Amino acid sequence: MSEDAQTAPRLFRVRLYAQAQAMPTLLERLEPLADAVSIFEHEVDEAAEPRSFAIDLWLARAPDPTALRGELERLGEELGLIVPDPLPIEEQPPETWLEAAQTRFPPIRIGRFFIHSDPDTPIPPGVVPILMEAGLAFGSGEHATTQLCLEAIDRLARTHRFARVLDLGCGSGILAIAAAKARPCRVWAIDNDPIAVRVARENVVRNGVADRVRVLLCEGLKRPAARRAAPFDLLLANILADPLIELAHELARVTAPGGRLVLSGFLDRQLPAVEQAYRACGLRPLARLWARPWSALILGRRRSFAFAA
Repeated sequence: MSEDAQTAPRLFRVRLYAQAQAMPTLLERLEPLADAVSIFEHEVDEAAEPRSFAIDLWLARAPDPTALRGELERLGEELGLIVPDPLPIEEQPPETWLEAAQTRFPPIRIGRFFIHSDPDTPIPPGVVPILMEAGLAFGSGEHATTQLCLEAIDRLARTHRFARVLDLGCGSGILAIAAAKARPCRVWAIDNDPIAVRVARENVVRNGVADRVRVLLCEGLKRPAARRAAPFDLLLANILADPLIELAHELARVTAPGGRLVLSGFLDRQLPAVEQAYRACGLRPLARLWARPWSALILGRRRSFAFAA
């Protein structure tokens, strides 16, 4: 057994299943029940929902099966979460989950961005390479919402100058890294998950942008260091529809006049509600991006707007 495996903490996995339309709300409701949550599409038969997902809850200690099943069954009744019986609580050997956290994926090309997980991968000419090992944090570049945000950053970097960038809910740090590599800028990457913050800091160093990207453990913009960094010329938030709607007023306030916002993490049917919340704060939609059932918005702030008291 390697030294890393000997010192690695125990980790328990609970695998669940859900249909695509329930995902944004489910992820929000599942987050308090685990130390980390990961999702991925899984193969289903032709008669099943074509956009189905497996959900892994990762816990640093063995859960109480009865208590956890009760919480999950309530979500099953409300949101269609599929909870196997018996509840599949599996302790992951350190070698297994460390290997899973470092799993390498095929290179992905989104606009000028070339996302790869193997340092030895040949880099095509004319691309902006990003080396990612997402581990347990969301954002390896494989999920549709991450790709939509990368497409938006690439579009904006061609036409719009941004010196100060906020990546809210940064996960692995992939969007912060992309912004830092696309334009000379300073980036504040914020997440309330300590695992995500650790992974993002490692990815920032791995990509050589530690002098431009500052990663903070923070709930929203509550830390003074995050508030002092405002206003931002570019704001990135790949989270969920409900928190995006709740944060609309605050995010509009910290967006510089003429600044841009890239929002994702919501389904196409949720896009009108998100858009309306930001319109009410003086932000105008500039583009809508689709990778159904997911969508993204690019918005711009007017150069002057009076907020209601």
